[in-house]
Amino acid sequence: MKKIITVIALCFATIGFAQDKKDTKDVVLTEMTQEVCECVSEKSSEGLTKEEVEIQLGLCMMKSYGKYKDRLDKYLVVSLDDANSLEVLGQEIGFKMLELCPDTFMVFAKDLIEDEIKEQSNAPSKGSNTAVLGNVVKLTNDQFNIVTFKGENKREYKLLWLEYFEGQELLSDVKNLKKSKMKVSYESKEMYDPKLKDYRTYKVLRKLEVLN
Repeated sequence: MKKIITVIALCFATIGFAQDKKDTKDVVLTEMTQEVCECVSEKSSEGLTKEEVEIQLGLCMMKSYGKYKDRLDKYLVVSLDDANSLEVLGQEIGFKMLELCPDTFMVFAKDLIEDEIKEQSNAPSKGSNTAVLGNVVKLTNDQFNIVTFKGENKREYKLLWLEYFEGQELLSDVKNLKKSKMKVSYESKEMYDPKLKDYRTYKVLRKLEVLN
């Protein structure tokens, strides 16, 4: 009897070992994503809004992750306190959803894609100028000439005078210029800041004109 029990135990151990050997990142993600697909599909059929479907996707992912955590942790470092690791997990599941349940994935992805397209179309194109109405406050001579401009929106702008621009001759008399209503146009440019040792966005003067 003991021999039979020993043989059965060895068989189960062998089966378990074989399963472990076959277990891969792709296998775990596939099983996990199949459950996420089913979970999201059930929720999306309830007529939820885009925001509600997104929330449900997150809940479905976390529920499935709890089940597959031990197996998945061999291949991915995921922490509920680390937004970057959760984003990586979301990307992995998203790619798998495109493969396993594209229709379900598009239920929430369609609106997100449309929103992103709208944001990109509404954003200022690279190299385009922005115009502001207001008054010149002062001209500072430093490494670069900096024009301080106060807009009608009460916001203060630091504008770099890097190269020739239309209306630059007006800055020869800043004292009298302060009394005039002005319109400035500037371009947002990303340049390297040696002090920060990183790139930052500067506002570069492109045009200056008097309105009264």
